[in-house]
Amino acid sequence: MATLRGFALVLWLCTLAACGGALAEGQSQFDRGSYPAAKQTFAAAENESRAWSETKRARFALYRGLTLGALGDQAQAGVWLREAKSIEDGHPGSLTPEEAQRLHLGLESNSD
Repeated sequence: MATLRGFALVLWLCTLAACGGALAEGQSQFDRGSYPAAKQTFAAAENESRAWSETKRARFALYRGLTLGALGDQAQAGVWLREAKSIEDGHPGSLTPEEAQRLHLGLESNSD
C-alpha cells in the first residue's frame, strides 16, 4: 500500500511539473540568469502560449520581455512588456504584486 501511495505521489508531482511546462522552465532560466536559454524556451512556446489563460499569457509576456531586455533587445522587450501590461490592465491581478513590480521596472528601463 505504501508503494502505491509513493507512486501516486510521484505521478502527482510529475503532473504538477508538466503543468508549469515552458513558462515555469523559462522563468526559472530567467531567474538563474540563463537568458539565452530562457529566450529559446519562450520562443519555442510562443504558439502554445496563444491558448493559455490570461494569467499565464501575462506572465509569459512579462518574462519574455524581461529576458529580451536582459539580452539587450530593447525593441522586442518593449513589445512583450507592453503585451503583459495590456493583459494586466484588462485583467487586473493576472500578475502577482512582485511580477507587477517587475513589469513596472521593465517598462521604466525600456523607455530610457
